[in-house]
Amino acid sequence: MNLRRKIAVTVSALAMTVGGGILTAPPAAADEPCGSNKLCLYRSTLYRTMEFSTGSVNDCWMSSAYNLTDPYAGIMSYRNNLGVKATLWYYGSGAEHAPSSWIGPVVSIAPGGASSNTTGGDAVFNFSTKICTGSQKPWVF
Repeated sequence: MNLRRKIAVTVSALAMTVGGGILTAPPAAADEPCGSNKLCLYRSTLYRTMEFSTGSVNDCWMSSAYNLTDPYAGIMSYRNNLGVKATLWYYGSGAEHAPSSWIGPVVSIAPGGASSNTTGGDAVFNFSTKICTGSQKPWVF
């Protein structure tokens, strides 16, 4: 009887441990932190799915290289912890190195700027071609 009782208690404790683990809901998707002196761009709202992060204060990057433009979701949230602005540009037509080929700056993200949801704002967050920091221009290589 004592052995049966020990087995029953062990099985019961094991069941509660496993069952408790199954019944415990996983934590909600937490926002991904953006380091100090970084620009972070996210493909999802609420600072989830970080696709781009940089500490560079005078450079440009193609949005498409980071899945941050059409046909993807675009920039759905952002944090700018840099000491300089970040600017989104749109490529119109012509030679890529010609200033007249670029439309913009379409949106500037101020130092310290943040948005957890850009979907209610300007569509440029979904269709920008280049992301530049500081005074860098998209036609300068």
